[in-house]
This record gives sequence, structure tokens and C-alpha cells, in this order.
Amino acid sequence: MPDIKYIQTELDMHIYSELKKTAEKESITIKEAIREAVLEWVREKSGFDKEDPFFKMHTFRSSKDLSEKHDEIYED
Repeated sequence: MPDIKYIQTELDMHIYSELKKTAEKESITIKEAIREAVLEWVREKSGFDKEDPFFKMHTFRSSKDLSEKHDEIYED
């Protein structure tokens, strides 16, 4: 498992409300929305080669019942 760093931050209520509404509209969690936002910010601001495969990663999205239906979805 890759190393993971847990972080905390504060948002004003207006930004939080918009974040929550937008995440719901996209059918993703707030955590997933924040990860996407951070990855996009790093891509834009880092100065690293944007063609680097690292920056081509996509966050993983799945239906909430993926763990229950895994065998059904991925059977050979």
C-alpha cells in the first residue's frame, strides 16, 4: 500500500457548501473532490512536466456497492 498523508484544513461555509453541492452533482465524495482539486492544483502550479505519467493519474471512482458486487462485475 502506498504511503498516505492525512491532512486537515478549514473552509469558509460558502466554499464548503459549494464543494458539497458540486461533489453531490458529480456523484463523488467530498474527499474525492478535494483529491481531484489538489491534483489539478499541483499539475498547474508545480512547474513539473505536465506530460509526466504521474500527473496523468486519475482518482478512482466507483459505485458505493462495488465491494459487494466485485465478483459479479469483474468475473471472467
